[in-house]
Amino acid sequence: MKPCILLQSDYSLTWGAVAMLKGVIKQVDPELEIHDLCHEIRSFDPWAASLSLASCEPFWPKGTIIVSVVDPGVGTSRKASCALLRDGVIVISPDNGSLTHMKENPGIEEIREIDEKYRLHPEKSSGVFDGRDLFSHCAALLASGQITFAETGPAYPVESVVECEEFHMIPETGDHSARGFIMADLPHFGGIQTNITNDAWRKTGFQEGNLVHTVVFHSRIPVFEQDIPFVHSFGFVEKGKPLIYCGSSGFVSLDCNQASFMSRYGIRSGKDWLIEFGIANAEKNQ
Repeated sequence: MKPCILLQSDYSLTWGAVAMLKGVIKQVDPELEIHDLCHEIRSFDPWAASLSLASCEPFWPKGTIIVSVVDPGVGTSRKASCALLRDGVIVISPDNGSLTHMKENPGIEEIREIDEKYRLHPEKSSGVFDGRDLFSHCAALLASGQITFAETGPAYPVESVVECEEFHMIPETGDHSARGFIMADLPHFGGIQTNITNDAWRKTGFQEGNLVHTVVFHSRIPVFEQDIPFVHSFGFVEKGKPLIYCGSSGFVSLDCNQASFMSRYGIRSGKDWLIEFGIANAEKNQ
């Protein structure tokens, strides 16, 4: 059985870019199975691409080939890479930070720079569409068995793989306190995700049902301050009310029950969005 190809990009589905990637793959081998991971990654954001890979990659079987294209440096000297992960999945991506989480977990066994000879129609190729002209074409050749991983290009040191600086922003936790940054958002539902792990949160002493004093800073300026309940899931607060919960991806998250926390309070994600948790004013006065 041939490996399937999983596609991720910041292209959106509002134009034909994703269809072009699939067309290139099908031209190489019509039998190849193609699935979509996500095409709504925030534009030009390798950190968001890396987070998405970290969330989804563990659920795909050994041999899967993931093409991840979030490439603000397309056409420049950044490497076009093919990474063999330690769990047997292959990720084809620009080496621009998109592989940050894969480098840590499950780890990269070997990485190669894709040879330009695998570019589709070099004489017609565009300098701004490597997702179509190089990444998807290389993935199709690999999945169809026309080339091996070792033939994709020269190997280079795993240690040199580019990492996003957000990955090294370590959260702080203490007795009924935690501090980190808002590392991701979910615009469809309106929730936000911090870089504080569920495991670290559980060690702070906060218990489900507690009110938690929450302050959000943007560029060091406080933009939100409120006591919010820490609960098991959405249904433990009234419709429209905010909550703190341990998210399914392993990180402390905030949302509103059946409403958008992001829209209601004007909060987004990124390294300039810091968040602090402490004992609620009501709890202090008890």
